[in-house]
Amino acid sequence: MDMEKLKNITLSMSIAVMVHYMAEMFFKKAVCSDDDLHGREAVRMVFFTYGELAITLFFAVSTYLSIVHSTEDLSVRLYGVLCLIIQLVVFAFISFRLYHRSHFRDMYQRSRGMGISENSNRKIAAVIKHHLIMPNVFVVISALYTISSDRVHIGDPFTFPFMDVLPIETTSVAVYACKYVLYALPVYLTQIEVCFLNVTYMYSMSIMKSHFQILEKQVEEAMVNKDEHKLKIAIKHHQELLKFFKEIKTVHEKPIFLIIVSCGLYIGLTSCLIIQVIQGFIHQILLGICIVSSLEYALTIIIYCVYATNLYDLHDRILNALFQHQLLYSRNKSFKQLILIMMTRATIPLEFKAGSIFTINMNLLVRVSIKFIYLNQ
Repeated sequence: MDMEKLKNITLSMSIAVMVHYMAEMFFKKAVCSDDDLHGREAVRMVFFTYGELAITLFFAVSTYLSIVHSTEDLSVRLYGVLCLIIQLVVFAFISFRLYHRSHFRDMYQRSRGMGISENSNRKIAAVIKHHLIMPNVFVVISALYTISSDRVHIGDPFTFPFMDVLPIETTSVAVYACKYVLYALPVYLTQIEVCFLNVTYMYSMSIMKSHFQILEKQVEEAMVNKDEHKLKIAIKHHQELLKFFKEIKTVHEKPIFLIIVSCGLYIGLTSCLIIQVIQGFIHQILLGICIVSSLEYALTIIIYCVYATNLYDLHDRILNALFQHQLLYSRNKSFKQLILIMMTRATIPLEFKAGSIFTINMNLLVRVSIKFIYLNQ
């Protein structure tokens, strides 16, 4: 029994260390400045970020030119459109990250020295593992398709994990292998960016949740002991949390808006392609890409909605506790005034909107689920 407990503790510690390391690495990737990193580390992060941006832009432009000047059939051109959409979304993610570096720096500073729960660590670790597995799945599918089908030859469409945008004849295995490795790059970079988006959001919201749990205890202790000093500390703490939440919204509202729009687009394409695939007009691999991409985007929406709703509920619980406490009707004017200040600030709703259109909560998740079910009936 003791050995089992020791194993569980060791596993929990390992997961916590891995999650903390990944979150810190992603924040450093977003900040990439000498003020927060050491010289060589900053250079590596800057090189990786701008290299990633250049590669994504190259593939986006090359794909667009290949589609415009394509003489291939509808399936290949549609494959190019899907690749182009993904590259444009990734390019937007990187651009947003570079634009909001100062906000990421503030988020990184606020998250340091604060732990998150074991449950949060496990969820983040599961998401990281998912994003480590998925690019390999995408890359392997093309290789298996090439090997398993006798009708398929090296260099044919769909034998690469990305649209063949380089005007180089693929007749030898060596050339095929080189192009295959090159076309695997955008697949891995896409997953890195989506993983960055999910992990930084989950980690920041988990930090917020830990702060709110501490705030709830501070308010409770201040109310029980009628301690004005502790209540003042709680008010300041709450104000800082509102600033932290605003920074999280600022850096994530545009990417999640793109995710929601892309998810809707891929769900619509999935429903349209089912009939086309059955009739033999479109290659079945395209349907698989649309389904998997839809599920990937849906996973991100689920993460955002669940974490945002949990934070809303925790914040509302603090407000309800203040309203229900009998000290609200106390004759102590100074203490009552502090309670009213805390209540006034707590009534400011925590609301996360994507693109000033979609409110991130469980209602959005239900709407997306209904549309997905309806379109695929």
